[in-house]
Order: sequence, then structure tokens, then C-alpha cells
Amino acid sequence: MKTINLSDTVYNLCEQNSGLDLVLKEIGFPEIVNPVMRNTAGRFMTLEKGAKLRGVEIEILKNKLQEHGYSVEEGDNNE
Repeated sequence: MKTINLSDTVYNLCEQNSGLDLVLKEIGFPEIVNPVMRNTAGRFMTLEKGAKLRGVEIEILKNKLQEHGYSVEEGDNNE
């Protein structure tokens, strides 16, 4: 199972997990499939921040990621 840390940047997560961008688009982050957005805002935006910004509840985000085979961690990833 792939591990997703909600405090990691969207850019790093998408670079490390092929296909995650499509999962995030399905969850409610349509701009994530745009390479320009991922390479700019995605470099500082975490999934936690993005969820708050888009009005997506963290529990729903975690459940959807788990449905797609990801293990979800919260908290500081020491970056």
C-alpha cells in the first residue's frame, strides 16, 4: 500500500505516486491535472491546505484516498 502524508506537498505526492493526480481530480481538485498549477502552487500546497481551501472535509479526503489503495498519514513530514 502506498503511503500519503497529508502535510506533504501536492507536487511531491504526485511525483512519487503515478496516477494520484487523477484520484485527486476525482475527489475535488480539478486543477491538479494542469502541469503548470502542479509545478507552481503544488510545490507549496499540501493536501491539508488544499482540502481546507476547496472545502473538502479531511475525513472524506482520507476515505477516498484509502478507497484508491493509499494509506494516509497526518502530521509533520519533516520537510
